[in-house]
Amino acid sequence: MKKKTWLTGMAGMALMISTLGACGKEEGISEGAFTTIEKTSFTETIEVDGTVECSDPHFVYSTLTLPVEAVYVKEGDKVQPGDLLCVLDTNDMKDQIAMQQAVMAVTEKNANTGVSAARRQYDIYTDGLVNGTDANLVAARTKVEQAREAYEMAAKQYEDYKQSIDMGMDPTLIAADQAVARAATAIQQAKSMQDKLEDQDYATDLQKEEAEDAVDSANLQYVQAKQSRENLLRQSDINLSNYAKNMENAQWTYIYAQANYDAAVRSLENARDISTDAITQAALAGDVSVEELQIAQIERKMADAQIFSECAGTVTAVNIEVGENATGVLFVIEDTKDLVMTARVPEKDINTITTNMKVSVTPKADNSDTYNGSIEKIADAAAKNASGKTDTSGEDAEYKVTIDIAAPNDKIRIGMNAEAEFIVYQKEDCFALPNKAIYTDEEGKSYILMQNGSSTDDKGVEHVTIQQAEITVVYEGESMSVVEGNAISEGCKIFTEAASNLDKAGTNIAIEK
Repeated sequence: MKKKTWLTGMAGMALMISTLGACGKEEGISEGAFTTIEKTSFTETIEVDGTVECSDPHFVYSTLTLPVEAVYVKEGDKVQPGDLLCVLDTNDMKDQIAMQQAVMAVTEKNANTGVSAARRQYDIYTDGLVNGTDANLVAARTKVEQAREAYEMAAKQYEDYKQSIDMGMDPTLIAADQAVARAATAIQQAKSMQDKLEDQDYATDLQKEEAEDAVDSANLQYVQAKQSRENLLRQSDINLSNYAKNMENAQWTYIYAQANYDAAVRSLENARDISTDAITQAALAGDVSVEELQIAQIERKMADAQIFSECAGTVTAVNIEVGENATGVLFVIEDTKDLVMTARVPEKDINTITTNMKVSVTPKADNSDTYNGSIEKIADAAAKNASGKTDTSGEDAEYKVTIDIAAPNDKIRIGMNAEAEFIVYQKEDCFALPNKAIYTDEEGKSYILMQNGSSTDDKGVEHVTIQQAEITVVYEGESMSVVEGNAISEGCKIFTEAASNLDKAGTNIAIEK
């Protein structure tokens, strides 16, 4: 980086000549210790090296790591948005789609078979419930009917038998009552015969004994008839109890048969519900939405296998060949008429430049032109190394500066090394003094030492009065500064080195030619 100060006009020449000649004699003050002030044009610049680049390079990548099937552009080709750059080999992706479609076909076929089987089973269960054709249901219903009929029969037998007893119409008891009645009648007849024989004198003892035996026999038959009747009464209670127990058993059998029938209905309903779930599960097993999504994703990726240009420009780099896997930057497309220069400015000068500052850019190629430009961007941070730390390497930090190049032509190309000249300060028709001709006191006020009046003694020696004059530093450059002040004007002479001559302020001194 070089810093230059330019002075134009006679004042600039006078300053440089008088400065070079400031080596007078020890006696008095040499005329060369002074310089004459004239208005001039002042320009101070900073020069840095850099590289010409496209302001907005377009880097083309691939989202797929696939072999390249064909490349349709080469370096130097002009492209427009939508132009096909290359095509990737998608045969593997096509095979994946075909395999997914085959899996989907098998899945759907199996699912349809499962749904059909589950629906047939559902229809069977539904028909069995609605029409009562299920074998288990028919058997259970038959048992219910049989148990009901048995219960009704047992109940009728119980009621009939109980009613016959309650109404005294049991034939066995009637016969027993008749036997008791007949035995009672036989006793009466036997006693009557015995009494009759007792009253007859002609009755023999044998006849009387036979009559007595007949009474005894009739009494015995009566007792037996009564005993038989009592036995029959006890037996009727037992029979009634048995009828009641048979009726109760038949009732429970009927209840159990009904419960078994209800259980068979519930079992069939559960089986139908399960078959409904089976239909749902079979349908879900045939859901190929995931496979469809995977195919859609592959198809979207296949669309990315055709790589198009997204901008207009010139292909400046082709980093891929047929058969290679598409990784990294495949193409670089740049607008060769939209150029910038990137330069690195040392930290000591970075605060002297600002965005939009005017810059002239000159490529280092032979027969190059110089181009106008302006600062587009100044980096906020110094350059970093690979580890992300500021890379000063023991020297001054450098900051990246981007310069916009106006109206580039065919003589400036991307990648050229170039020199940028920053116009740090520029002023026309001004007073520019060497920095050594100015001194600044502790209060920050700036002064020059200037000649104020002159006279010649009788020996022809010129004498001048040295005056201290306050000035304002408008711009402090590296070696020259632009100043203003009421005391200075064109043609006045000042010390070229003020600091070493402060003791001469207010004195009259001789000028040695």
